[in-house]
Amino acid sequence: MKQTHRWGIIAVAGLAALLAACGQGTKQSGAAGTPTQTATIQTSSEIQSLDPAQATDGDSLTAISSNNEGLYRLDKTSTPIPGIASKVVTPTDNGKKYVIPLRRNARWANGDPVTAQDFVYAWRRVVTPSTKAPYANLLDGIHNAAAIRAGKAAPDTLGVKALDPYTLQIDMGVAVPYLRVLFAFPTFFPLNQKYVEKTPKFGTSAATILANGPFVLKAWNGTGQSWTFMKNKTYWDAKTVRLTQLNFQVVKETATASNLFTAGKLDDITLTGDYAQKEQTNPAAVARRGSSIRYLQVNTKTKGLDNAAVRNAISQVIDRKNLAAKVLGDGSVPPLGMIPQGMYKDPVTGQDFAKEAGNLAPTNVKKGQTLWAKAKRALGGKLSLRLLTEDDDDAKAIAEYLQGQIENHLNGIKVSIVTMPQKAADAAAQQGNFDLYIKNWGADYPDPTTFLDLFKSTSSFNWTNWHDSQYDSALAAAETTDAGDPAKRTKDLQAAHSRLMSEKPVIPLFQRYVLHLNNPKVKGIVYFPTSYHFDYKYTYVSK
Repeated sequence: MKQTHRWGIIAVAGLAALLAACGQGTKQSGAAGTPTQTATIQTSSEIQSLDPAQATDGDSLTAISSNNEGLYRLDKTSTPIPGIASKVVTPTDNGKKYVIPLRRNARWANGDPVTAQDFVYAWRRVVTPSTKAPYANLLDGIHNAAAIRAGKAAPDTLGVKALDPYTLQIDMGVAVPYLRVLFAFPTFFPLNQKYVEKTPKFGTSAATILANGPFVLKAWNGTGQSWTFMKNKTYWDAKTVRLTQLNFQVVKETATASNLFTAGKLDDITLTGDYAQKEQTNPAAVARRGSSIRYLQVNTKTKGLDNAAVRNAISQVIDRKNLAAKVLGDGSVPPLGMIPQGMYKDPVTGQDFAKEAGNLAPTNVKKGQTLWAKAKRALGGKLSLRLLTEDDDDAKAIAEYLQGQIENHLNGIKVSIVTMPQKAADAAAQQGNFDLYIKNWGADYPDPTTFLDLFKSTSSFNWTNWHDSQYDSALAAAETTDAGDPAKRTKDLQAAHSRLMSEKPVIPLFQRYVLHLNNPKVKGIVYFPTSYHFDYKYTYVSK
């Protein structure tokens, strides 16, 4: 998941509106002082898409999972629980067949029942090549999905069918051990075919989506920096939903967010840098461990960066401990590679996958300088690099730190920083208009492939221009021939990870731990280290 950060900047006009309308969760109403069931959450950037087939960023996925629901949801421990499905099923045929019963009382907001055909339509749409769904590969374990994506089979041959209106059958080409978690992910959500087909700009605003989840998005025009959800009275489990209104507001400056929280205008914010260090002991502070990695994407077409030795030199001179402790100060830790610690255990040994491999992203300034000294001769002793980053406080601080580390330790390299809003920065990177790009990726599901698949030659998220047959082959084996053998699959995944880290088309910077300030009266915000990260279904305001 392309992660967004829960801090941001708001315009003066937006700030005035925010001060007038937000933070109502702390107010009391009624003679008995009953709390208003409204919460206002800080976020970092605008929603990119409300189409489950197109969304990849954290804000969009959180919005979709608030407005809609799939077969399963996740509980507080990230364990799948029934959503539209009436129960969590155990697959048969060695993990290759799922027969899932659906609730008969699940409804779309227009009154239509949610049926098995809604899932069939949505999943076929995801893998149809013309949809250009960024996450279409997540369905590859399903029979014929990869062939359909490649244009070699028709969408109606996908291994999913409605046995009747309330029974869904899924036939797998290979067993996927984390599939149950994916059933809770927005890419796998159902769609009302009639509604989608009569809505040309589906998923571009609150007026162009149809809810079947705990909330209904009521106020978002497609570009605004704030949006509002109202409780969905037609939701099958509406009795559990206690919030009547859920607001989100983009705030990029940490100082602004902190002031608004103190003033009672925001109920949940994210801190970094000096603010995170200062607020560690605040009773309202909540530390949340993330399965996400902040890293540099390297454009391997750039002269100089086409040399793995130069990429490794840059990696070696970055003091990640100091970056995590002094620049961030939010509990983030140096990474061991591109797989977060604590996310996935080797199914054979029971050991942490990331720790088993050892430190694949070490810091050794002398080694980095030696690598650069050998490589710089072919470059005339100089190299100028553009470091692209998003325009929030956190990203700017990281960019300035990296600029200093590279220029101070690698004589002859000059780094210029280019800042853009997230959407513009991603577009520039996709077009190759960068040399180094600071990115963040959060795990969509608890398996190494959620990171490793990003850098396949065929991945739509691989903006590095690095294509490696050895890497691709190891992942292909893990996901096909060795998928049913835990020992062989783990060996394949470790081989792919080691290859990625030896070549360094991506340079890990830190594993994100986020520090939030949460209004003590706003309870029940569920956070997941993986998947769509935040669930507000169980959130409520106490007295």
